Amino acid sequence: MKNNNRLIIVSYRLPFSFETAHGSTTLKSSAGGLVTAMQSLDFSEAEQKPVWVGCANFSRRTWEKYQHLVNADFEYVPVFLDRKTQQDFYNGFSNSVLWPLFHYFSTYVDYQERDFLAYQKANEAVCETVAQLLQPRDIVWVHDYHFMGLPKLIRDKQPEATIGFFLHIPFPSYELIRILPHKCKEYLLTGLLGADLIGFHTNDYNIHFLQSIQINLGVQHKIWKINYQDRLIRSDAFPVGINYPLYHDAFDNPDVVKERKALKEAYKDVKIIFSVDRLDYTKGVMQRLDALEAFFRKYPEWIGRLTFILVVVPSRDEIQKYGERKQMIEQAVGRINGKYGTLIWRPIVYRYGSVPFPQLLALYTACDVALITPIRDGMNLVAKEFVAARKDHQGVLILSEMTGAANELSTALHINPLDENEVADKMKQALEMEPEEQSRRIAIMQRRLKDYDVKKWANSFVNCLLTMRTNQHIEPTPLLSAQTDFSLQERYGQARSRLLLLDYDGTLVNYHSKPEQASPPTEVINVLGRLASRRENYVVIISGRDQQTLDEWLGFLPIDMVAEHGSYIKQQGLWRRDILDDGSWKQIVNPILDDFVTRCPGSFIEEKSHSLAWHYRSAESVTGFVRSRELINTLENLLPYKLRVIDGNCVVEIKSTETDKGKVAKQLSLARPYDFVLAIGDDRTDEDMFSALTLENQYTVKVGPGTTNAAYRLKDVNEVLGLLKDFTAETTANPW
Repeated sequence: MKNNNRLIIVSYRLPFSFETAHGSTTLKSSAGGLVTAMQSLDFSEAEQKPVWVGCANFSRRTWEKYQHLVNADFEYVPVFLDRKTQQDFYNGFSNSVLWPLFHYFSTYVDYQERDFLAYQKANEAVCETVAQLLQPRDIVWVHDYHFMGLPKLIRDKQPEATIGFFLHIPFPSYELIRILPHKCKEYLLTGLLGADLIGFHTNDYNIHFLQSIQINLGVQHKIWKINYQDRLIRSDAFPVGINYPLYHDAFDNPDVVKERKALKEAYKDVKIIFSVDRLDYTKGVMQRLDALEAFFRKYPEWIGRLTFILVVVPSRDEIQKYGERKQMIEQAVGRINGKYGTLIWRPIVYRYGSVPFPQLLALYTACDVALITPIRDGMNLVAKEFVAARKDHQGVLILSEMTGAANELSTALHINPLDENEVADKMKQALEMEPEEQSRRIAIMQRRLKDYDVKKWANSFVNCLLTMRTNQHIEPTPLLSAQTDFSLQERYGQARSRLLLLDYDGTLVNYHSKPEQASPPTEVINVLGRLASRRENYVVIISGRDQQTLDEWLGFLPIDMVAEHGSYIKQQGLWRRDILDDGSWKQIVNPILDDFVTRCPGSFIEEKSHSLAWHYRSAESVTGFVRSRELINTLENLLPYKLRVIDGNCVVEIKSTETDKGKVAKQLSLARPYDFVLAIGDDRTDEDMFSALTLENQYTVKVGPGTTNAAYRLKDVNEVLGLLKDFTAETTANPW
C-alpha cells in the first residue's frame, strides 16, 4: 500500500471472536481466506494503520472490556446491530435469499419483506460507521453478498470516495436475478454500481453481472468498462488465491508429520479418500455419498480396501435447511456403513466438527484422493489447499466442474457432481493412477497456485482499484455555453472548408410516437438551406431513416444524405448502396419481433431495406423497457455474427455490422482536407460517429442526457437549431 492510502476493509465478521468458558474470556482469531489475504498486504509504508469494519458477534460491554486482547495490526471498528436486525439481515435476507439464489438453489429462497428491510438497515448502519471514518485518499474495500447495497450508500455520502467491491460467491445468471422483487434487484445492482471496481472469481460471474445490469437497468458496458452516472466503473475477474507457502511448507511441520504418520499407520491396509466441507446444501455432500455407494456397486472389488474420511464443519445451525441437511448426511453415513461395513472395517469415517490445522494438513497429505464436489461454489479454497499441501507431488484431486477453482486447476479430474456414475468412474481412475501421472498433474496445478497466491490476488485488486482512482470520474460532457458556443462559431467562421454531419430524429426534429409524422418543419428546412447555400459547407444528413423518406422530406435541398446508418449514401443527387447485405436474415428476425409486438401493446415494427426496428415509444414505459431488455438478450444470443443489435432511444434496431455511422463519418471526413468538421446526434448509433471523429478540427456534440463520447452537449433540439442559426446569422437571404 502506498503511504498516503489507508485501507478500510468491510466484511460481515471481524477476524476474531471472544470465547468465555469457566469464567474466563479469551480471544479466538479467525483463519479464513479473507483474513489471510488482508494480513498478506504490505502496510509497512502506510502512514496510518488499516481499518477493519465488521458486524460484532459480541456485546459492547465485552468489546470495551477485552478489546486490548486484539492484535494491533489493524484498527478494528465493530458495528453493533440489535438482535432482531441481525437475525433478519443475516439468517434472513443474506442466507435465506441471496445465498441460495446465487448458488442456483432458487427453490430454497424464502423471501420476507422484513428481512429485506433489515438488510437495508444493516447496510445503512455500516455505511454510517464507514462515512465517519473516511478521510481523503482512503480506499474502501467491501466484501461479499452481505453488503451489496453498501457501495452506493457510501458513494451517496462521500461522492469522491474510492470504493472496491469483491463478491466471494457466484454471481448467477440474470434469469435468477429476475426472481427477486423489482426493488430488491434495483437496490442490489445499483448498490454495486456505487463501486469503482467490482471483482468476481471468474469471467462467467462477471459476464452474468454485466448482463444483469444491461437487462434489468439498461446500463451499457464495453470490454469490462461501465459508463454510469458520469463515472467509469470496471468489473473484472480476480480469482482468489491461498497462502501457498503456509500449506506447502506445513508438509514438514513436526505436528503435521506426527499426525500424518498416525493416519498412515491406522489406515495402512486401505486407500484413503478425504473430503472436508462446511455443512451446506451447496457443497454436495449427499451427492458425494451417493457416488460412493455407486462406486461400491460398480466396483465391488474395492469393498474393504477403501476408507472415505468425511469431515463436515458446523455452519448456520440455526437455519432449518442446515439442520435438516445434517440429519440427512448422518442417516446416509449410517446406511452405507451398515450396508457395506464389517466388524473390522467401515467404509466411511465421519466427523462433525472443526479440524485443527495440523490434523487438516495431515489429512491433506496422507490421503490418496481428495474428493471436492460442490454442486455450486464461487471458488473453493479447499481444493487449492490440498494441491498446495502435496509437497510430495502425490495424491489426486477430483473436483466439481461447478467450482470457480476448476477454471484454474485444469489437471484435476473434473466431474459433474450430480452424475454419480461419472464420479464413481473418476474415483476408480484416481485410485489406480500411476505415481508419475499424479506428480505431473500436481506440479502443473502447484505452479499456478504459487504464481497467483492470495497476496497477489489482494495486491492486484488494490492496484487495479488505485488505477481506477485516476479514471473513476468521466469529465461531464460540457454544455455548449455562450463562451464555447462563441469559440465554435469563431472556428466555423475561420474555416474555408466545412463538413457538417447532422443526425435527424432527436437532433433536428423531436421524436414522434409515429415516426412517419416527424417531417421537418419550415424552420429546419430554412436552416439547412442556409447552411447548404454557403459554398464552404458540405452538409450531410446522416440518419437511420430509409432513403425514400429522406428523399421525400429533404431531397430538394442541395445536401447529401446517408440512410439506414450507412446502408445507402446519396451524393450529387444519386443514391448508391454501400453494403452487400441481401436482407435474408429478416426471415429469422421478423417472427421474433412480431411476437414482441403482440406482447407489448403500443409497440410496432419498422422495416427498412437493410434493417429492422422495433419501436416501443408509444408502449407503457415499464412494459416497453422490460420487453426491450428481453428482446436485446434474445437477439444477441440468436443472431449471426454479421448482425448488430442497437439499443436506441425507445427503439431496438437490428442491422448489418457493415452499416455504421462511424465508418461513413470517417470516410466523408477523409474525402477532403476539411478545416472544420461538426457532428451532432442524440442516439447510441451516433456514438460510433463521435468515436470516429477525434482530430483537433473535428467537433462532436451530443443532444440530450446520457453518457457519451462527444466533446460537447446540447440540451435539446431547440438548442441544436439555435447553434445552426448562429452559423447562418450572416446569411440573411432565404432561397427556400
